[in-house]
Amino acid sequence: MKNKSFIPILVLGCVLTLLLTACNVAGTASNPPLPTQVNPSPTPTFALATPYASQPAAGICAKFDGEIVTVTLNTDLSDPRCTKVRSDQKLNVVNNTLSTLRVSIADFQKSMLPGETWSIDVPFGDYLAVGVHQLAVTPCCGAELWLEASK
Repeated sequence: MKNKSFIPILVLGCVLTLLLTACNVAGTASNPPLPTQVNPSPTPTFALATPYASQPAAGICAKFDGEIVTVTLNTDLSDPRCTKVRSDQKLNVVNNTLSTLRVSIADFQKSMLPGETWSIDVPFGDYLAVGVHQLAVTPCCGAELWLEASK
């Protein structure tokens, strides 16, 4: 007899668990994905990405004088493999392969078609902390971007 009195409580507990689980799943489905391309508002704010090193692994790093730093992704290596960047410069990535590549840096990510150019119209200093960051490329061969402290 005692076991039969627990059945309604057990059923009620199961129903509540299912409802709470469904609410959690519905709540997480509405979270927006990370940006693939940013169209900055007048004053965008980003959390600064943490560098993985203070000095680059590559012995020699290129340097661009203009506003735009261009990294070309080839089938074997990126060109350049390492670049010193300023906080006011912006990034262009060129997919010079015959494959679709998954490219990311900080909160930015994009699936790049062969021959495609991706421009991130946000200065490095707005989303990278001082140090060395990896332009990650899947399946192969990213580049190091070395943001030096402003002088």
